[in-house]
Amino acid sequence: MYTNSFKLDQEWEDYGIGDPFIMRYNGKFYLYCSTKDWRPGIKAWSSDNLVDWSYEGLVTEDPITTGAYAPEVFYWNGSFYLYTSPAGQGHYVLQSDSPTGPFVVKTENLGNTIDGSVFIDDDGKWYFTNAGTRGIVAHEMPDPFTIDIGVTTNAFLGHWTEGSMIWKRNGLYYMTYTGNHVFSNGYRINYAVSKDGPFGDFAVPSNNPIVISVKDEFKGLGHSTTVLGPDMDSYYLTYHNLVGHSSEGPPVRELNIDRLAYNGDKLVVFGPTHDHKQPAPAMPALYGWLSEDSSNELWDTTKSSIEETVISKKSTEEAFIAEYNFRLNNAAPATDNGSISAVFSYVDKSNYSAVKLLPSKHEIQYFNVKNGSEEQVAHATLPKEFDYTKLHTIRVERRDASVLVFFDGMKKLEEHTNEPSRGKIGYIAVQTKPIYEYIAFTNDADGSSDFEAYKPIPGAIEAVHYLKESERGFHLEQKKAETSDYRRTDGVPIHKLDDGSYSIRLQQRGDWFKYKINAKGTAEYGIGLTLRKPNKDVVLEWSIDGGKAVKTTIRADDPAFTEDTAKLRIGSIAIAAGFHELKVELKSGSVELQTFEIFTTELLEKQQLFEESSNLTGFGLFEQIEGGYTGSGSDDDMLFAGSDNWDDYELWVDVQLNADTDVGGVFVRETNESYHPDQVRDAAMGYYIGISSSQLTLNRMNYDSFLMTSETVELETGRKYPLKVIVRGGNIQVFLEGGQKPLIDYTDANPFLHGKAGIRSERSTMAFYNMTIKPLKK
Repeated sequence: MYTNSFKLDQEWEDYGIGDPFIMRYNGKFYLYCSTKDWRPGIKAWSSDNLVDWSYEGLVTEDPITTGAYAPEVFYWNGSFYLYTSPAGQGHYVLQSDSPTGPFVVKTENLGNTIDGSVFIDDDGKWYFTNAGTRGIVAHEMPDPFTIDIGVTTNAFLGHWTEGSMIWKRNGLYYMTYTGNHVFSNGYRINYAVSKDGPFGDFAVPSNNPIVISVKDEFKGLGHSTTVLGPDMDSYYLTYHNLVGHSSEGPPVRELNIDRLAYNGDKLVVFGPTHDHKQPAPAMPALYGWLSEDSSNELWDTTKSSIEETVISKKSTEEAFIAEYNFRLNNAAPATDNGSISAVFSYVDKSNYSAVKLLPSKHEIQYFNVKNGSEEQVAHATLPKEFDYTKLHTIRVERRDASVLVFFDGMKKLEEHTNEPSRGKIGYIAVQTKPIYEYIAFTNDADGSSDFEAYKPIPGAIEAVHYLKESERGFHLEQKKAETSDYRRTDGVPIHKLDDGSYSIRLQQRGDWFKYKINAKGTAEYGIGLTLRKPNKDVVLEWSIDGGKAVKTTIRADDPAFTEDTAKLRIGSIAIAAGFHELKVELKSGSVELQTFEIFTTELLEKQQLFEESSNLTGFGLFEQIEGGYTGSGSDDDMLFAGSDNWDDYELWVDVQLNADTDVGGVFVRETNESYHPDQVRDAAMGYYIGISSSQLTLNRMNYDSFLMTSETVELETGRKYPLKVIVRGGNIQVFLEGGQKPLIDYTDANPFLHGKAGIRSERSTMAFYNMTIKPLKK
């Protein structure tokens, strides 16, 4: 188990861990962070499991690294390259032959603002990204020490955007990035996806931001990096949170790590979590460093004059990932015919599969051995500059009907196969005596470990992430022969959606799915369900650990289905703190499910919000007047009341314009508000009813503002206008002057389901009186 935020030995005093970067190398993890201002050197820590960290000291003490911003380290062909922008004044490249240094400065100042990050594509091409005023900037790199002229991408958060990282998975380029200011509570992490490379047009999915929290105890979350987990199938996101200002002025920050997961092309974060115990990252089923221990308990070794074989005693399952780290021995170099084979699916010496490295040819070959006969399946060339006396890595991933082969993180081969896959792993070295380092396998592949991971609650659950195995993770009354787009061996109807994610279908009464959840607290939790419009009414039962079920009904004619897919607030369920299994069972109808949003609810009683002033928070210079508040006329004034956990309610407020140019409005279902002069203006999430003398608007706010609909009005100055807003599920209705018919009646198919109420005066003198709220009947 572990709990965010981390406190490490030898952190920078009164500064902590900011801009964390974690590199995985030879089965271990290395953490680097920004250097406290006006101090030289860069600190590092190491870990076997991402949880227990040991201080490794200063990896460099060069004066150039004084106040080093966001150091990142990348391994290539025997060298470690460190990129940093000391004091934010442009980038330098340092080099070492060890992840713990010493690193030596190798370049002059290369410029390019701050937060440099490197990505190496499958073809061996290098790319560099850095922060920018109009978005993340991407560059080609002819070599590790040279950065070409950059191109600004559309990975942009409306203001200064920084802290980028690119990685590649299943042919897609994922980028995470942060904005807008390190001292903003609303510092946050977005992601974007490109099919065309680091310079491609990045699509920005609707589930952004993936990390945000503005609460005093956990705020300013950002500058993330992504790392493959110890089990080689899971991914983890590391980022910092803001504590506050140090005594010298710079920010004090803390380290956090949360699990990433994938639903097809969609990226999700199991978090952000804080003060909420999480399971530690899983380790591989078998792992070790053969240079340190090749004991007979785990390995069988045979040797001859020209060949050495090392084979595990333990076998993989059908789906697996295996990793092999090795280097040639300088004292016994390979002959022209020498080879090293990374063996998998090993049954006996006459039946196995392998990826063979031919160092003299800079080539790898994937082959199968059947009944002693070798058959080559595919081959790929490697960079000519590779020196095989340096550490290199082969990674083999066996999925349902394919084998993927990676060399030093670059995907080199992907082949369809029907060959048996269960078997042992190991090495066969011919006419060479390599040094074997870290070797491991895990019985997961293609993100299948996401299915067994505990999902933090409150949070979202992807419907396709049900537990493994029939009658354990799912039950179908009747399996159909239809082709599934994912998890094909399960026989579950799974459909790939337009956004690249997957949905599941419950087709007959009695079909069910189970999910692992980890509830932060004991509470009544609301259920938001994203699903395709059903043909007829649907009844689902929800239960925890086999306990009493809660029945929810979804009407086929629900007005929330303004589109083919909608998110509905369908009910609530009591969950105790801790680890549980959630079961969803179909009782009638049939339904296609995408995502569950499980959120904390809070009992709301009718109240006059301006009188209950103890829970009012906000920004700007609102002035309290009798019965309400008036805008300053000079600032963007905002005031919020209530709880993030309020869901369906009715809000009344009297609004008065004191000048023809007054502009302001009312917030409903609002969360994650923040203010900083160097960030986007509309820094909140929820709905905003804009008011002027001539117009009412309904806007969806998500650290930007999107106009959903509007209505023409004529409002006089100096007169109070009663405004009523009703929010139920995805429907928002706005009434003016006691009218029985709403001026605005809009249903959002992907709604915010809970949040506070608030008011805003946009550099005007608009006044608000007698703000009252009451819950709606369920």
